[in-house]
Amino acid sequence: MEVTRNTIIKDLIESHPETLAVFKKYNLVIAGGVRGPNEPIAFFAKAHEVDYDTLVKELNEAIEKGGGEHIEIPKLEEDKIYEKFVKTALILTLTVGVTFGAIILSYIAIKLNSNSIYYALIQAHGHAQLFGWVGLCVMGFAFYIIPRVKNTELKHRNLANICYGFILAGIILITLLQSIPLRSIKFLLPVSAILEVIAICIFAFIIFRTIFASKEKVGIFDKFFKAGIVWLLISTFINLGMIFYLYKQATYEIPRAVFSPFVHLYLFGFVFMFVFAINIRTVFAFLDIKPVRERAVNLTFWVLNISVPIYFLAHMFADGSIIALRLTQVIVFPIAFAIISFIYGLRIFERSTRELQDVVMDRSYAKTIRTAYLWLIVTTGILIIIPFLGQGSDVQRQFHGSLNHAATVGFITMMIIGYASKMIPTFKGIDMYSLKLSNTTFILLNTGCFLRVFSQILVGTSGGKPVFYAVMGSSGWFELAALGIFGYNLWKTMNATQEIKGKVAESEKLTEVTKDTKVFDVVDQYPDTLQIFLDFGFSQMANPVMRKTMGRVASIEMATKMHNVDMDKFLSALNDKITAKRQKTF
Repeated sequence: MEVTRNTIIKDLIESHPETLAVFKKYNLVIAGGVRGPNEPIAFFAKAHEVDYDTLVKELNEAIEKGGGEHIEIPKLEEDKIYEKFVKTALILTLTVGVTFGAIILSYIAIKLNSNSIYYALIQAHGHAQLFGWVGLCVMGFAFYIIPRVKNTELKHRNLANICYGFILAGIILITLLQSIPLRSIKFLLPVSAILEVIAICIFAFIIFRTIFASKEKVGIFDKFFKAGIVWLLISTFINLGMIFYLYKQATYEIPRAVFSPFVHLYLFGFVFMFVFAINIRTVFAFLDIKPVRERAVNLTFWVLNISVPIYFLAHMFADGSIIALRLTQVIVFPIAFAIISFIYGLRIFERSTRELQDVVMDRSYAKTIRTAYLWLIVTTGILIIIPFLGQGSDVQRQFHGSLNHAATVGFITMMIIGYASKMIPTFKGIDMYSLKLSNTTFILLNTGCFLRVFSQILVGTSGGKPVFYAVMGSSGWFELAALGIFGYNLWKTMNATQEIKGKVAESEKLTEVTKDTKVFDVVDQYPDTLQIFLDFGFSQMANPVMRKTMGRVASIEMATKMHNVDMDKFLSALNDKITAKRQKTF
């Protein structure tokens, strides 16, 4: 098999298992199922910062040696450590998360009153989304991704299951006990928070031990991971204090002056740090752009980490202190500056370097990642406005709800969906179950988020007009549909297994391509011919879905007529490639 920039790693490993030793050397193949990822070599080399020419040279040397001498082939086993976390996160968000949120919004719309819902229910819904949906997704991906970006093994792997059990039990208990005021079992409230503290401490221990065990040089993203864990620990202990307050005061509602800034501490501290870390490490390859501007990214790190605790404390005491109130109006500017600085440093909206222009792969995830940053810009704009709307006013509360939604759904959920759609198929070594469903998710989620964010702003600025309440009430159902479709699509992908290509019987093997040969059969049996299709202008062949659908129907004659290609020259090029391949094989 000729190694080219578009050679799929999984296909190469199937044809030449001796190349596993090369991939293992660069710690590449441990991501991507049991036979390697379903990605072109050129992309994979850039994503893992490996010199492409050196990698291909070593692969060709391994292929040439073949069975001539004994080569130890590493045994690969699919790593599914992230699955239980991601699947549970999906279940939680599709029940007490987005579904519950959609019901709450509809009730508010019917009542035309944002205060018509018992605030403890909103807090329970928020906890399920923060620790359940977002927290479990981040934890699951962290267990899988961090060892790979740090080129090491996950330390204390057996503790991951204990961490999962404790955090799940804690989330379920807090969500139920705060929603359903049953005094007979109220003693379980502090128990639930303690379970979450234990789980997060175990998570932090595993990740810190893994990072510090790595012999890789410290990357610019490392400090973002470390800071994210510290903020998660701080947030978890603050949550412990809030839950003990509920138990001691015999109430079920956490004071808004504490709960609201706590949410932002969790988001701006823990979640943003982790998302930014992953983005720094991967976006340049995913979007084929230049590496990050390190100075701007470092500036974001320090400004954001200094500003977040000030923001939290200022908002806690804003109702009783004029100094704290004025500080809430000032501190939003350095936070906004830090976010804009990061977007500039990440180069997220810059043109492609075109370094991977010739690489054939699905890039549908790119629009989701970029759109997430558009929502982050919207979040930043709202953040700057809020402190000047009148402390405790209804307009400010509406803008605050809009801010939370733009951050959690527009930025964070959009980012989770974008990365899951790219990385889980890579983890599995297969394609996403359905690209069509991915596009539907993208449209529905953006529709719902747009309706919610801007209708809630209009509810506040219009004095609560019914039409804006109605729009806000409908928005949650768009998002529920989007996440339901995404959940189904991702679940099917996680449950899929790699298809092992069986050898085509020699009697069925193509020995010559004719005008009646189906396009799919040519590329399926001889993957190296894909480059010839691309060289002759068949750009649709870059899409794996088109190859598997239209390719099964279209003959060579039909394809050449559609693209105005000289059929004789095309057939000659294909047959020369096939002949060379068969001669090399025998």
